[in-house]
Amino acid sequence: MKMNELEKSNSAYLLHHSKNPIYWKPWTISTLDQAKRENKLIILSIGYSACHWCHVMERETFNNELIAKVMNQHFIAIKVDKEEHPEVDNVYMDFLLETKGSGGWPLNCILLPSSLPLYAGTYYNANDWLNLISRFSNIYKDSPKKLHDYSRNFIHQQKNYVDKEPLQEIQFKSSFKDWETFIDLENGGLKSGQKFPMPNFLSFLIQLPNEKKWDIFKEKTFNNMAQKGLFDHIEGGFFRYCTDEYWDIPHFEKMLYDNGQLISVFSSYDLIIKENIYAELVKKTVEFWLSIKADNNFFPSSIDADNVDGEGGYYLFKKNQLLENFNKKELEYCQLNFNMNNNSLRESKWHMHKKETIPSEVEGKLLSKLKGLRSANTFPAIDRKAICSWNCMMIIGLIDASITYQNSKWFEIAKTTTQLILNNFSKNNQCFRLVYSNKIINGTLEDYSWLVALTIKMGHISDSAYWIDESIKWTNITINKFWTDNKSLFAFSESKVLYKKNFEIEDEVIPASNSVIANNLYELYIVTYEKKYLEIMDKMMSKVGAKAQKWLPNFTNWMMLSNKKKSSNKQYVVVGYEINELWHLHHQKEIYDQLYVLEKESEILIFKEKYQGEGKNIFICNENSCIANAANINEALRITI
Repeated sequence: MKMNELEKSNSAYLLHHSKNPIYWKPWTISTLDQAKRENKLIILSIGYSACHWCHVMERETFNNELIAKVMNQHFIAIKVDKEEHPEVDNVYMDFLLETKGSGGWPLNCILLPSSLPLYAGTYYNANDWLNLISRFSNIYKDSPKKLHDYSRNFIHQQKNYVDKEPLQEIQFKSSFKDWETFIDLENGGLKSGQKFPMPNFLSFLIQLPNEKKWDIFKEKTFNNMAQKGLFDHIEGGFFRYCTDEYWDIPHFEKMLYDNGQLISVFSSYDLIIKENIYAELVKKTVEFWLSIKADNNFFPSSIDADNVDGEGGYYLFKKNQLLENFNKKELEYCQLNFNMNNNSLRESKWHMHKKETIPSEVEGKLLSKLKGLRSANTFPAIDRKAICSWNCMMIIGLIDASITYQNSKWFEIAKTTTQLILNNFSKNNQCFRLVYSNKIINGTLEDYSWLVALTIKMGHISDSAYWIDESIKWTNITINKFWTDNKSLFAFSESKVLYKKNFEIEDEVIPASNSVIANNLYELYIVTYEKKYLEIMDKMMSKVGAKAQKWLPNFTNWMMLSNKKKSSNKQYVVVGYEINELWHLHHQKEIYDQLYVLEKESEILIFKEKYQGEGKNIFICNENSCIANAANINEALRITI
């Protein structure tokens, strides 16, 4: 069978389309130049390997010979893995959201030869897609000026919404009343017909002050996520989202970015409430991803929702499987404690929920039995590509989990992998998003911002001088590459071929890269007192403040930063203590207080002249000065500012 140009790709998603009869091409300058040279419309189709509907469209639409004939004759067809090129996805997803009001994947666009957008949509069956592309082909043949005028007028009218807003300081909105229109009081989480975990919103939740209404809502949200269908109770790890508002039935792919952030959130929640309610959930999730990582240096990006038996085929149990393998007592336990009822059934197949968060001995035996039954199924495809930013999220999760549960093994893995990221994903002041054996893809703002966030996080638990030096270095590189002064924001990429620059400000499943950078700048200002960092951060905060008040859930990372700025927080500079001795300080300090571990001399302002070479000491600092020092951890915790 003849293959198209995708056969040379490294991406599992692109390779999956390499046998389509369509002459797919990758996103390259030469492909875009070809469209201009041949004066052909472009079909731009964007997806990712764990996307269920991407697979359906590939199978039902892009393998259709008649569709292929029309596309090959009248269009330049480009396939993009959104995980390789999020900068392309972001720009054209913006167009879809502006024209349709909602988005999703696969993202399918029709573009002018200049790559200006004409039309965007998501999934199409074969008939609808054929009608759509035939219509555009005919219009472009008969009245090309109509399409050029439409696109030109749209681009002319289109202005980044953030530019219309007045400058306004962002506010930390913690009143229950402010949030009632956004939150689902009955089921937890945000109001929606589908339930996405939204890790940043959860981080915001756990930092809210204790108040009865909030406490009830928090408990409901975390328990439903932990006990119902979003979590894989048998092997560990969170699924992408639930297809209903009750957290019952998930969409079965597992994404690294979800899991890394959720490990952080559940670990941090346990740390704040001073209980290990979710210790088993975190342990299962960490160990699951470590087992998937196995002998590889880095974590893979995702695990598919589908296997040979369709969506969820690996995870679901048929009723007769359970009847044949479980005795009466075991079935009764499953029905009572594992929610074997209509809510957890999908087409007469069972997806496990749990009644209790903390496991019992009986439960452990049954889970082991269920795991054995599941192992007979075909494991879904793993997308092995290692993405810089997503690996950073997972490592931050490992660090947070190691602190909460005092697990030195997880911390050592985090430390080793962080150094491997610096060694493998950066060179000559350039951060890479993906490193293949035959190809390197440059990093976006997401990769730079999370690399800095990770090195700052490492600086809170180990060899702070080294890690904060790395943070400063990469922050300065990020400013030089991406800061756009007339927007008071960082551009998402350095791309010169996209029709517009994208400035990501809304916190979604992954926080906006600009909000991550703003947090990084504040953290580094605290230790360096470098006013440039504070000035840039303040400009960014003012830029998004007005918009944030209109849709609170999409600005939670910004709001947490606003609250952090206004809090009177301490910095502990610790000298001479081993990590196992520092767990207590991490557990007892206030939420916005920071800890730094000094292992050598440093010129960084907060560390200067504090390393003595031997002996133990703890310096307590605030507002660019250290106000006291203490001989031990308990004494340090008692000092007020």
